Amino acid sequence: MLKRILIVAALALVFAACGSEKEPVVNYKLYLDWPERQLPDFSTLGEPDEVGVKNNFDLVGIDETLNHFALLLETVLNVKTEEEYTFKAATDDGSKFYIDGELMYDNDGAHGSITKIVTKTLTKGKHQLRMEYFDFDKGQSLNFLYSTPTIAWREINDKLFAKEDKATDKDDFVKPQIDEALARFNAWKGDDEVLCFPVLTDLHTCGRFTYKHIGHAVKAAEAFGSDFMVNLGDIGLNAYPATENKVYAKEIVDNTRAQMDKYDGIWLYAAGNHDWDAGEGEFFSDDDLSGFFQKPWQERAGENLHLTPGKVYGWYDVPGKGFRVIFLNSQGTGTQNGSYYLFDDAQMDWLKDLLDNTPADTPVIAMAHYMPHPLGRWTNSNPPQETLDGNQKVMDVLSGFSAKGTLVGLFTGDAHVRMYTRDNGVNYYISQGYGWVVPDLMLPGTTHAFFDYQTNLCVDVVAVKPSAREVHTFRIGAGGEEYDCVFKY
Repeated sequence: MLKRILIVAALALVFAACGSEKEPVVNYKLYLDWPERQLPDFSTLGEPDEVGVKNNFDLVGIDETLNHFALLLETVLNVKTEEEYTFKAATDDGSKFYIDGELMYDNDGAHGSITKIVTKTLTKGKHQLRMEYFDFDKGQSLNFLYSTPTIAWREINDKLFAKEDKATDKDDFVKPQIDEALARFNAWKGDDEVLCFPVLTDLHTCGRFTYKHIGHAVKAAEAFGSDFMVNLGDIGLNAYPATENKVYAKEIVDNTRAQMDKYDGIWLYAAGNHDWDAGEGEFFSDDDLSGFFQKPWQERAGENLHLTPGKVYGWYDVPGKGFRVIFLNSQGTGTQNGSYYLFDDAQMDWLKDLLDNTPADTPVIAMAHYMPHPLGRWTNSNPPQETLDGNQKVMDVLSGFSAKGTLVGLFTGDAHVRMYTRDNGVNYYISQGYGWVVPDLMLPGTTHAFFDYQTNLCVDVVAVKPSAREVHTFRIGAGGEEYDCVFKY
């Protein structure tokens, strides 16, 4: 295998060795094709396949399509005042953490994400930190923070993190990608009246800056003359470290809302399975999520936006267009009971009653985070029976309405792929999000456009042409026209 030595990263290593002590960096070595279910002895591995520098013990910048690799990360922490340091690391798969050569924890083996917390009083001066990590198969994560009585939870190098944050402000790629999709939209639309809305889903902003793409999508909404905007969830609130750091979780909420507030129209939000359990339980309930991402637009929408008290589902009657848009909660009771992907009975009774009272000639668009159709099980996972039962209920309700009413389709996210099918009179469409996928997990027929979120948008604009009873989705950015989709209703 050809060695992938990053010249820029190597130069950065030299700079790091000679640079300011105020800017510690993490030096990493990546070893491909590690087949075992435990960590290697790194001293026996020879030359790495890739070397580079990072701002933290994490996987940011590591090719997300990789499986079966080992990663060695090292840095020097310059302690200015002697005090007790607490280190927290969550890894999938195994890891070991050392300070000055002393093993602080052993979290080896192939497993899902396991969090380890260790403390050690560090004297003033320099201390060597070393993280050994490996990924066995199908999914990986490495998240690391430290704190002291005088230092809030932070990454190893906040200054470099801030530089990465600033780098994502560069948006010269946004307008050309919007314009390219807009040209296809205008050619399809002609002089016909359409309903259109951009879909954002699976941003997974925790620890990254994909929340800024909300602002990019707002620019798309303005260019397309959109009727409203849609956020299909998985903002990232129950991703580490937001789960255990309420300040960090609140920042995610505030950053997301600040971007959403750039839009002068109405946002519709469907809760995702990664939108729960944040901030040490501080952001937890249906009412919290509705308060963050639904209620702010209720006053603006007036009687057209109907929210269900204490829940995260409701509907929106689009002014002047005659469409009814229903947003569901595919989490049921959320992850509070350890389950998700649930369409609970109370919500299904509500949905059936709403559709029974919807005029047959009113076009209905349903949306949720999770796709209940088997299309949504895009991996070889085996959902529990309660999930399968709930999935069947929502499909039965929708197909029952489609037999007597006008159902445009059900639009969801979650799977990080772009998929479409029609079954029992119902159109089922999955919009690709910013979340990454492991190719080995993808079943035949699934399509995902891999991309760099710092240089690509990943937004689907859904457009409905009533005169032709046709839906056309337009991909802005990742995948381009190849990821457009057309179907009838």
